[in-house]
Amino acid sequence: MKFIDQMKLPIHKDDLMPVIRQGIFMSFTGGLLIGALHAFFSFQFGFSLTWLFLLILAHITASRIRRSYNEYHLIYSILSVFFFFLAYYLMSITLSLGMLFLYDALVTNFILQVIKPFQYFYFMNPFSSQFFSIDNMLMLLFFFIGTYYAFRYSK
Repeated sequence: MKFIDQMKLPIHKDDLMPVIRQGIFMSFTGGLLIGALHAFFSFQFGFSLTWLFLLILAHITASRIRRSYNEYHLIYSILSVFFFFLAYYLMSITLSLGMLFLYDALVTNFILQVIKPFQYFYFMNPFSSQFFSIDNMLMLLFFFIGTYYAFRYSK
């Protein structure tokens, strides 16, 4: 079935609200929990496991959304990707605030800078000077794998 035909199918309101509730719940709890784990691993061991945490985040978000509806609609997969992006944003905020807290640099000026979402999705900007660096390419690869996984697994 084509994309347009799938979007024309009726959305069951009994299924939509649980999907939204579960997506918001997993975005906040998954993003905060995985962000705190990422801050702990980065501070304690000195290396980043962003790629692994992205895959875990995509899995828990998509599996929670998959279990929340009775009849599938394409909008649920789109919502799964949106909630994955939101969870990544919350994971990045938690990581930044956790690192500032662990290094005793938690100041109001930094907190206001941490909330801006553009710095967390800057790795997708093809016009940045670090776009073709190996670290950025790996981040892009695993972010797109996570997005694809969140879309496909929520079916």
